[in-house]
Amino acid sequence: MKQRSTEAADAGAMNRRAAIRQSARWVGVAALWASLPQRTWAALALPAGWTEDEEKFLTLIGDTIIPASAESPGAGAVGIGRFMIVQATACYTTGSGVTLRRGLSEIQGVSQQLYAQDFAALSVAQREGVLLGYESRAAAPWRLIKELTLLGYFTSEAGATQALRYLPVPGGYKGSLKLGQGERSWAL
Repeated sequence: MKQRSTEAADAGAMNRRAAIRQSARWVGVAALWASLPQRTWAALALPAGWTEDEEKFLTLIGDTIIPASAESPGAGAVGIGRFMIVQATACYTTGSGVTLRRGLSEIQGVSQQLYAQDFAALSVAQREGVLLGYESRAAAPWRLIKELTLLGYFTSEAGATQALRYLPVPGGYKGSLKLGQGERSWAL
């Protein structure tokens, strides 16, 4: 009995740790976004050790995962490659950058294996096929790439306001309310 309660406590602690880690990532995203002079992730500085080619490759992958539609731009339009690199190196675990690079290499390998071409030279349908094939093979890199794409896109201005429904202030605005005798004013 004691062992079961200890295992349950350990599982609860892991869930709390995971929740705290995820909350910290969201705070990091919010802080990054607030600091941008333009409303695109491409305004962030490219971390040392990463190349613009790697960024372009990640942007192309992100744009394949979330393509543009009639209602909203794709992930490439928000500078998703830069976001993925910054988040993986600054906000995720130490090995996340290595995992991200491994994913790039493996996706390029699948592209060469299936079509004997670089991923960037493929048609949209072929790129989708490569990513679907890769998804079934590699859990860790694919999960990281997909997680970063979704996080970066849906926390960008375009993703939050055009791809999702957006209401900056829920409810109606009432700028001037008369207070009754003895009523306190509202806090901001």
